[in-house]
Amino acid sequence: MTRADASRPDRSTAPARRTVVTGNHVVEASERIDDAMPNPAPATRAGESVRGARARNGRLEFLDSLRGIAALVVALQHLGEVIWPGLLAWSHLWWRPGEFGVIVFFICSGFIIPASMERRGDLVEFWIGRVFRLFPLYLSVLAVALIGFATPWAAPDPNYHPVVDSLINTTMLQVFSSRPLVLGASWTLGYEMVFYLTLTVLFMLGWHRRSAGIATGLLIAAMILGTVLPTYLVFHPHQPMWVPVMLGIVAMAVAVVVPRLSGIQRMFGLTISLGVLLLVANRPHDLWFSLILLASMFVGTVLYRYDVGQYAGRTAALVFAFAVVGIIVIERFYHVGAPDPTTGVIPRWWTEAGTFVSAYLVFGALFLLRRYAFPRVLVFLGTISYSVYLVHALVLLFPRPSLPSFVLYAFLLTVTIAIASLTYRLIEKPGQMAGRRVIARYRDYLAKRARPADGDPPAVARGTESVAQAR
Repeated sequence: MTRADASRPDRSTAPARRTVVTGNHVVEASERIDDAMPNPAPATRAGESVRGARARNGRLEFLDSLRGIAALVVALQHLGEVIWPGLLAWSHLWWRPGEFGVIVFFICSGFIIPASMERRGDLVEFWIGRVFRLFPLYLSVLAVALIGFATPWAAPDPNYHPVVDSLINTTMLQVFSSRPLVLGASWTLGYEMVFYLTLTVLFMLGWHRRSAGIATGLLIAAMILGTVLPTYLVFHPHQPMWVPVMLGIVAMAVAVVVPRLSGIQRMFGLTISLGVLLLVANRPHDLWFSLILLASMFVGTVLYRYDVGQYAGRTAALVFAFAVVGIIVIERFYHVGAPDPTTGVIPRWWTEAGTFVSAYLVFGALFLLRRYAFPRVLVFLGTISYSVYLVHALVLLFPRPSLPSFVLYAFLLTVTIAIASLTYRLIEKPGQMAGRRVIARYRDYLAKRARPADGDPPAVARGTESVAQAR
């Protein structure tokens, strides 16, 4: 999730040779997709120039450090809870480390994912990169977890259906299905996928740079709508509001997409829009909570747009401040604590609010320090953070040795990081390299299609003309 250019060119001028951002690395502008290839949105310079952030090995240090902190905090809480159940009770009363890490992850995603999508200028290419970035490791960890269910050490949810639920869990969208999760931590991946899908539609519509308005609108919607829609609404047609909500979802998607897109883009845009709206309607959390999760990602996008000079500092600061204040207000008026099934402790509204705000403040602080070097250990943890996040959930499924509590805690954390280092090298990186090879073949395919036949005008000229018209 990182990108960088250590130099700081003047924001009022464009450098002669820019660096551009892939999902995780910096590459030269000459590697961009050729103008002759189809672009599903108006041409954008977003994601081309990265200003101010320090890079190491082509990765933004401040983002890797944030992801390292987030992954470590999530693992520390979840591993600690199995040894000291009182830690769970404490987190409900005072501060929630795991949730803090999740919010930091979401803001990081909001910061970097639009850069990857807009830099590529091709949605197919973006999704190839995402699939090969996320699914090889996820499916591998999922497979090991399912094998673990066949052992006496790990048991699935009593309502778990081996075939149907296993297939549902391969989508990363299982949190919106009302079915049991194989990996408890995987619920966040569902929201990540909704964010990617939402960005896809915005990109197709040419609205992808309206991040400030989208973030603000989601926060206002959370304030106004709050608890209007029940959870899992799609799967409960007996709800009195089921019919009008479903009709409203269809009408909203049609009204937004149909007048602005045509042909195959209209079909895909309408399908994805309906999918996003239905997923949000069938979320497992209160509407206000789901909306502030999505809003947090778009707040990250606002900071990204400030970083590349698209937004003024005042705009970014106002959106960031509105999010912090808005989350406190939303939590105060909508949060209703329910007894935790394990500890019986009732979470307080200010615990949730403080957790969200602390995540924002930590992200904001490291963002302001993005020109400086960060500890190598944090950068390393950020590099393997996706592996740490998934592997720690896997470690929790298997038996633990009989050791003194602090020794066991250190042992589990060490095992988690060691396995995550291996899975990063053996699964994550090869998956990313495979994705790049597929993207290269996709580019070759587009280049062959764009190659002119005898007597036709040059394809590059036609492509350049269309891009100029889009601008």
